[in-house]
Amino acid sequence: MFSGVGYAAGNKVKARSKLQQKRLKINPMTDNESAWIANIETDVYRAGTFENITVGYSANNGWDISLSLLNAQVLGNNNQFQGNTFFNIAKTFDINNDFSITAGTQNGIALANVQPQLWFNFNFLDNRYDVTPWLLLHGGPYLANAAITGTSRQVGFLTGAEITFIQNKLSLQMDYISGHHSLSGATVNMLFNITPRCQIYMGVLVPEQNSGNEFAGIIGFNLSTHNL
Repeated sequence: MFSGVGYAAGNKVKARSKLQQKRLKINPMTDNESAWIANIETDVYRAGTFENITVGYSANNGWDISLSLLNAQVLGNNNQFQGNTFFNIAKTFDINNDFSITAGTQNGIALANVQPQLWFNFNFLDNRYDVTPWLLLHGGPYLANAAITGTSRQVGFLTGAEITFIQNKLSLQMDYISGHHSLSGATVNMLFNITPRCQIYMGVLVPEQNSGNEFAGIIGFNLSTHNL
């Protein structure tokens, strides 16, 4: 799955940095092996609408890589193109049939029309446990640099759950990042498989208190060369 956690910066945070991150997808593509996966997502904030596009590959040996264009504004008050390019890589270690550990890093820069250029960095360690066939829990620590948080280097935790209502058809995905900065808060998405290889999801971004972020509605599509 591509849907993750990400937030829009409010006016107070924007005043500190015009390079503020609005959306960061933290869930690597670990569900499929030897699969190409693409994601297109639209985030609707009060101040504007943003597009996020990700293309990646999930290999047989637990490595997952992807390239993302995030936070490209398509509607709203924007006089010049803005967007953040990220290269993402993660490695999953399967402990047993129900438990795995994923170590990942996401690194990027503002694509254009931003000076000076800053390097965005987000590293995480995510423990995933299949409690039952219909319930998955995950959580672990993260380290994010000042450019991506909009404040200072931050250490915190990420956690979440996925509840499957109808196998291979309908599920609810929830994720949370701790802290009081531009990445802090939660996402809640309902995912529906239109076909075995095409998935649509709709949800909401919920900001953490004192983070300066906004609520946003989201709608996205996942496409895969293997069944999702």
